[in-house]
Amino acid sequence: MKKANYYFTLCLVLYTTIFSFMHISEIVQITSNVINVALNNLLPSLLPFMILISLCLSLDILPLISYFIQFIFSPLFHLSPIMSSIYFISFFCGYLTNAKVIKESYELGYINIDELQHLLAICSFCSLSFIFISLHLSYKIIFMIYISHILPSMMMAIYYHITYQLISYKDIHIHTHMSVIDALKNSIRTSLNAFIFILGYMLVFQCIGYSLKMIVSDDFIYNMIQGILEFSSGSINLLAYSHTFVYPMISFFLSFSGLSVLMQVDNILEDIPYSFKSYFISRVFHGISSFGICWMLQYWI
Repeated sequence: MKKANYYFTLCLVLYTTIFSFMHISEIVQITSNVINVALNNLLPSLLPFMILISLCLSLDILPLISYFIQFIFSPLFHLSPIMSSIYFISFFCGYLTNAKVIKESYELGYINIDELQHLLAICSFCSLSFIFISLHLSYKIIFMIYISHILPSMMMAIYYHITYQLISYKDIHIHTHMSVIDALKNSIRTSLNAFIFILGYMLVFQCIGYSLKMIVSDDFIYNMIQGILEFSSGSINLLAYSHTFVYPMISFFLSFSGLSVLMQVDNILEDIPYSFKSYFISRVFHGISSFGICWMLQYWI
């Protein structure tokens, strides 16, 4: 699977490169749009959480957070204290920060590979600022979409059962291996690298989406395809339509996360022996469940 994903990414890059040389003026416009979306929507909503959460991990503060979160999340979602804190954090950080947190927690020895796989399935949330600010919808609709987005994950978490043990305050041992300044520098560097990573994949999938526009004549169908490729632009573009599928499809995009995010996560976890197939199935299940919940809720609200 790792090799297949590598060749798939390679084909995407080659295709985008060839397409760019054949449509230079269009690529300039696409790049400008991607940069605007990144600066206006993604940068304010993602980068601060990336830096702060990475800083907490570098300074070994996660066990302290786990101690307070465990009393609610561990009994409710059957998670270990460390997994509970990671799950709690994921509600606020959004794509791709959640995968970055899970990876760094695994590398620091906080979780094992099975726990990492489960967290990948349930800790996949769009950032709150994108949902509540970037979509520019009424609070009633936003609340409907948000409930549809998080509910399937919580259901998956509730049905998960492992043997866990609560930690006492005496069990918390904070061993900081670097100074605060070094930790901050490391957090900023890794977060900026991840953000540039996101920007690059957004550009690639935007180019692929634009090339498909030459084939798909219906704008509504095209924007749905665009949302499957890259969820943020697809969700924003769908808001221009008054269709019963609009809000359920946006819920699907947010929960599925889009092929762009899936490839970003796979590349961030390239040195970790996780199952991409299981991760992909969980994203499809989450997306379909969110679609169905939102479809029902829109007739009640």
